Order: sequence, then structure tokens, then C-alpha cells
Amino acid sequence: MEATDNEPRAIACAAENFRNLGVQDRAVAVLADMFPPGRAPLVVCNPPWIPATPHSTLDSAVYDPGSRMLFRFLNELPDHLEQDGEGWLVLSDLPEHLGLRTRDDLLGAIGAAGLKVAERLDTRPTHPKASDRDDPLFEARSAEVTSLWRLVRR
Repeated sequence: MEATDNEPRAIACAAENFRNLGVQDRAVAVLADMFPPGRAPLVVCNPPWIPATPHSTLDSAVYDPGSRMLFRFLNELPDHLEQDGEGWLVLSDLPEHLGLRTRDDLLGAIGAAGLKVAERLDTRPTHPKASDRDDPLFEARSAEVTSLWRLVRR
């Protein structure tokens, strides 16, 4: 298994986690822009969720200007899946609640990439901010759903 990231510190952290978990013989962290070479039966992506501009390295883990990384992942995914492979996309709908991206934008990008949704598994947040009425984003956070989108070729 290969895990990719374009941030060297994330690669170092993943490599250390693989060693600590004792899976370094079957999992490797690769510094890459998106996908490693070749095809895989399963590709998992947990992209930055908020389509806004990052202002720090930490922000880059959360902000994806214009959903560029998300849409690029979707567009390139079919070229990296084995024949009956799946792409798993872990994504919050918080941008939809904040008016930054619509569900139609996401579904349109999935379809335009030649993909279809095989299944979607949803979960609601349990973190403290989701129930903190003093948080300025309380309304959006309390309505947030994070989904695992199982994507296959059409």
C-alpha cells in the first residue's frame, strides 16, 4: 500500500505511524502531488474540506481553494483504479452549510469524471464544537454530516 501527500512533514509522520503500527513492510509513505504511479483496487482520499484560501501550513489541511484538489482527485481517479476498483472519498458537507460549495457541484464533478456513487455512509459529528451554541459556526456544525462516498466507474 502507498500513501501519498505533497507535504514532507505529513510523509514523515505517516512513515513513523507505519513503523509504530508494525506495517512498514506493507505500507509506504510517498511524497507525491496526488497519485502514485499505476492502478489500485482501492484509492482513499480525505481532501481538505473547505473551499477557501489557506493562510498557513496548518490551513492547507483544511482549506482547498475553489475545491481544486477535490475536483482534480475526482477527474484523475478513474485513471488510477483497477478495472473493478473503488475510490473512497471522505468528505464533510460543512462547505454546503456555509454556502461555499453545493451538493450539485460535488455530484456534477463525480459524474463528469465518469464515476458514480455506489454507496454513501454518513456520520454526524460528536466533537464539542458541534454542540457549542457560542461557536459562531454552531448552526453549520450542528447540521454537518461527514460521508464516506464509495465511487466506481460508470
